[in-house]
Amino acid sequence: MSTKQVNPSNTTNDWRIKLFGNELRLNTKGGDVEQALQEVSYASIPDAFDGYEYIALFFGANYCPFCKEFAPSVIAAAPAFDAKKTKVIFVSNDRDAQNYEESCKKVKGIDVMDYDLSKTAQMRDLFGLKTIPALMILQNKDFQKEGPFVVSNAREILDLDPKLNRFPWGSIEKRQAAPLTAWDRLFIHGIHGNWWQLGHKNVSQLHPGDMYMDEHAVRIRAGLLNVITWVAIMNVFYMRNLLLVNIIFGIVSWEFVTSMFFGLTPFAPLGIIATLLAVVLQPSALWKPANPKRFAWGVGLMLALSCFIIVQYKDNLSEETFKIAVAAIALTCNLFTWLESAAGFCVGCFVYNNVLVKYLGKEECKECKL
Repeated sequence: MSTKQVNPSNTTNDWRIKLFGNELRLNTKGGDVEQALQEVSYASIPDAFDGYEYIALFFGANYCPFCKEFAPSVIAAAPAFDAKKTKVIFVSNDRDAQNYEESCKKVKGIDVMDYDLSKTAQMRDLFGLKTIPALMILQNKDFQKEGPFVVSNAREILDLDPKLNRFPWGSIEKRQAAPLTAWDRLFIHGIHGNWWQLGHKNVSQLHPGDMYMDEHAVRIRAGLLNVITWVAIMNVFYMRNLLLVNIIFGIVSWEFVTSMFFGLTPFAPLGIIATLLAVVLQPSALWKPANPKRFAWGVGLMLALSCFIIVQYKDNLSEETFKIAVAAIALTCNLFTWLESAAGFCVGCFVYNNVLVKYLGKEECKECKL
């Protein structure tokens, strides 16, 4: 049996009601779990958040193994959050109601948002979330404004400060990306490592020992590679110049090999041009983990090598088979580079997070886009 307290006002301008609906589902500990699920109770939004200064939104799903690993940390920190006047809410990203109920069982002690796929999608878009689990910290005030003030995304910060000694963590989040000079961005040296490294170190306060790349430069280089793929496609269908094929393969293979081992600078010509353009066009770097990029560029090298081999053995293939094979590879490269340069979606990074991590035991890149 369900007990609901219906909010008489459905036309409120309170951003909390726009985000969560009129009520929150109470999910307190104690008693028989199955009985508790049958006797679901709710609290109105004003009542649920009364007396709290902050709201901590835990985004997770039953299908997500990393959410299951992170959930105990959130549950263990719930009393500390409460002491800091912070209301913890679980926001389900499950794909159906049955898995939503399973998630509710696993986060007993944390109240949950009602199952609503449209509202969940709206919240992900609002906060720019591309991966789960996530832990968003919001200020519980200014209810008549268009939306909440976001203090931080604390997914990894909670692991560093489980007792919430430095809560609300806004200062940590703001200092994640260290300011670098133009020369620092162009040439890795000093506290950021050595010139032959894949990426910069000490640009993230959370992971100072990890290597990062400027996403602005990575996307610009993808755009330059996209131009080259168009030249390759035109050469296949119109110019049919074997010398041009060898030149393109030489440029692309050198670019991928050098960047896989030494990063965008100092040996990759397109990487150097892209980094220079990023420094001029983007005053601040956008740091993203470097290792998934290495894998992505390895995929690009394999595609270029496959195309080169097919061209060398074209006399052993029918003209139709040759055109289809080369065009398919060139169009694939064109699509991949366009997706990264225009949409910011790296296919190689997606494969890294969803295949290598899952099946080969690689460490998850939580900062990469899905």
